[in-house]
Amino acid sequence: MQEANRTKDKKEESLPGVSKGTGGAGRVAGLLASGSAKDNKGTLLRLLKNISPFKWFFIAAIILTLMASGAQIFIPRMIGNIINTITSTLQQNIALDWLGFRNLAIILILLFIVQFLSTYFSNVLLVKMTQKLIRSIRNQMQEKLNRLTLKYFDRSSTGDMVSLLTNDLDNVANTLQTGLTSSLTAIVILIGVVIMMFNIHAILALLAMVVIPISYLLVKYLVKKAKPIFQRNAKFTGHFSGQIEEIYNGEDIVKHYNLGEELKAEMSDLNERLYESEWKSSLVSFLTRPAGDLILNANYVLVAILGGYYVISGALSLGEFQAFIQYTQMLRNPFNQVLGILNTIMSALASAERIFSFLDAEETLQAGTAEIDISKTRGKIEFKQVNFGYTDELLFKNVNLKVNPGEQIAIVGTTGAGKTTLVNLLMRFYEIADGKIILDDSDTKEYHTDELRKAYAMVLQDTWLFSGTIRDNIAYGAAILSGEDLSDVPLADIEAAAQLARADSFIERLPEGYDTMLTEGAGNISHGERQLLTIARAMIKKAPIIILDEATSSVDTRTELFIQQAMKELTSNTTSFVIAHRLSTIHDADRIIVMDQGAIIEVGTHAALLKKGGRYAEMYTAGQL
Repeated sequence: MQEANRTKDKKEESLPGVSKGTGGAGRVAGLLASGSAKDNKGTLLRLLKNISPFKWFFIAAIILTLMASGAQIFIPRMIGNIINTITSTLQQNIALDWLGFRNLAIILILLFIVQFLSTYFSNVLLVKMTQKLIRSIRNQMQEKLNRLTLKYFDRSSTGDMVSLLTNDLDNVANTLQTGLTSSLTAIVILIGVVIMMFNIHAILALLAMVVIPISYLLVKYLVKKAKPIFQRNAKFTGHFSGQIEEIYNGEDIVKHYNLGEELKAEMSDLNERLYESEWKSSLVSFLTRPAGDLILNANYVLVAILGGYYVISGALSLGEFQAFIQYTQMLRNPFNQVLGILNTIMSALASAERIFSFLDAEETLQAGTAEIDISKTRGKIEFKQVNFGYTDELLFKNVNLKVNPGEQIAIVGTTGAGKTTLVNLLMRFYEIADGKIILDDSDTKEYHTDELRKAYAMVLQDTWLFSGTIRDNIAYGAAILSGEDLSDVPLADIEAAAQLARADSFIERLPEGYDTMLTEGAGNISHGERQLLTIARAMIKKAPIIILDEATSSVDTRTELFIQQAMKELTSNTTSFVIAHRLSTIHDADRIIVMDQGAIIEVGTHAALLKKGGRYAEMYTAGQL
């Protein structure tokens, strides 16, 4: 019942847009769905706020962009003046004013040079600023990962996290590098071109301006229609990518249970939905430019006809007409730029919303700031009237438990009894609703969580080893000072930990020994060998309190003997909590705790509990131990 409520609570209290996907993995459903934030203005302002530490790069890039845009605006006018100089010479049959012509040509060349250099250095500065910004956001996200509550990871999938740290960040970076300068250039050129056009001929300028409100209404309409389509597209893409990752990681299970055809049909359905979403979003995106071009070309024809009439009537010079026509062409470029980057901007804002929603996620509560001295930690632990629940309904109700320093406690019970929850509360992965957890006569809430967890070493059923050498994977558990890295951990300490964990024998048989590279997930060694390495990693930490959660549940008997020997070394002279179902792992414990539905119902030694004839004796008789 408690587990059902916990599952229900996960769905009810999950982050915006988070839902359960096929296969049970948490899905961030776009964070663009109907329940998520859609404040584009707020997202953009927050993005610009993150740029403030690099504002001088940004300001310099903006100034250079303005210079390039200004040069681009004056170029048609200079060309028009050159044409007027030549035509007046031909019409009046006089000698060409070579000095004036040379000056105009020099100014024109200088304008081209200014445009090129300003554009080049603007792009260089903007790329540097963008990469610094992305590095800053990536660091914020990395730090956020270390502060998130365990509940967040309960509700999110690995695929979504990878997508945030890669695709979404790249999307924002690409838009900043191109979209900002394109948008700014478009605005500056638009204003400058309008001024130049009115300076040449007011009536022609008014005719050319007709296109602006029409194009604005078109863009507004397309944005309104396109955003929900892009939101759905982001949702389907995330779901599709996450499903592929799940199937790939569970390839052995898929083959074992002959789920290939079923998953093939499911992926085909997802692929069809993604196809529908993709072509609709692409259609909207690609329709914007032809629709805008149609309006602009119609306006261009009208301006050309009327402008030609003014040239014939003498109201407009040929050079001015040429400049005006070129400005009319330039007038359409800002709209084409806006329409062309519409897809990119919407997608980047959607990605930024996802990133900021992640950065705003609930963090682990830091109730205390005290530091812990591991050398003086004895490992005395006490639960005092502890209440805790994953939902409003409590799982733990007034739980009391005392553990003496150096005592080995085995925890048994049926699935969902609260065994893992008990040790999770020890390390403050979850916050208790009421009561106290005491460590050496001090409330654990007085410690900063990073400090508190220095007192614990944990070995889980699910081994986690990263892609790297065996040496680095063992060294990962060592205390590393600021400025040091894994390579600074002495090899002697690593070898000593491996020997205590009984892992040295298999390591030394490997061709590269401790320098053997492990693949992702350490798939190139056996599960038992992976488990021995995690025990060695716990050994090197030398923590006063050890937690072993089903550390031998999925290994063979021979390997289990090695692991049990390693566990005895690991738990000697330390306070230890051992969660297990195998009798061989728990019968030598100082005390055995029997849990059921969040309550401690029996406590005693193996012999005493059998003699009592209670729940433990029932589990023993039924072969559950």
